[in-house]
Amino acid sequence: MNRLSRTLVAACAVLFVAVLADCKPRKAGDKCVAGQSLCSDKASALSCGSDGKFFAMSCRGPAGCVASGADVNCDDSLAQENDGCDEDQETACAVDKKSVLQCNDHKFTVSETCKGVGGCNVKDDKITCDNDVSDVGDPCHFEGDYACTTDKAFVLKCVGKKMVKLNSCRGTKACRVFELPQEKKVDFVCDDSLAQAGDPCDEEGEDACSMDRKSLYTCKSAAFALAKTCTGPKGCSFDDKAEHFECDSASGAGKPVNVSKPQASALPHTPPKPPK
Repeated sequence: MNRLSRTLVAACAVLFVAVLADCKPRKAGDKCVAGQSLCSDKASALSCGSDGKFFAMSCRGPAGCVASGADVNCDDSLAQENDGCDEDQETACAVDKKSVLQCNDHKFTVSETCKGVGGCNVKDDKITCDNDVSDVGDPCHFEGDYACTTDKAFVLKCVGKKMVKLNSCRGTKACRVFELPQEKKVDFVCDDSLAQAGDPCDEEGEDACSMDRKSLYTCKSAAFALAKTCTGPKGCSFDDKAEHFECDSASGAGKPVNVSKPQASALPHTPPKPPK
């Protein structure tokens, strides 16, 4: 009788230890079964990877992480760079709403900046990103898309998934963004009537005055270079109404040299944003 009692107690102890082992907190790197997932806390989860081990996921969206039986719902509509994720190419807004993040190899990385006033937003399971304002080197989604720099001194273009300088906009009207709701598009206008030597330009032969208005530059091989010195009392100027430059050269007996050109160039913008 005593022997049987001890055997039952021992068996129950083994079973109790097994249950405790199965219920102990899990962490990234622990072994798991394909398809298995669980909430770590209200803002994070664990998901089973193809290697049979758990990896961490963030659930920073407003719904957080919610478990219902074997089902786990992780709201990863908001995330931070390097947060864990489970589906390649899925996207999320950064917590500060200033960028779009994309999942690659179970890590969120910045795929596009959203420095415009609209920022990054999630609505109806879709993400919108106001990328009308960017900086040189910022990542971008759409090849050929345009943006103004934060200081409005340049217009940028998306080339090779990076924002690069297209044209300087050092004129008084700088780089401007115009929303055209009826046409469902955004246009950019760049006042390139002033420039510095070596500034980028996108139209061969276009002209600009130097910042000190003592020189006339011309666009050569995608950069502004000295064309004429304007040492006369009127220097270099741009006639807004007549849409031409005047270069008052001392060697020209005070007679200005007129160079016709448009005041600014308008650039189209691609409005679609990546779906969630």
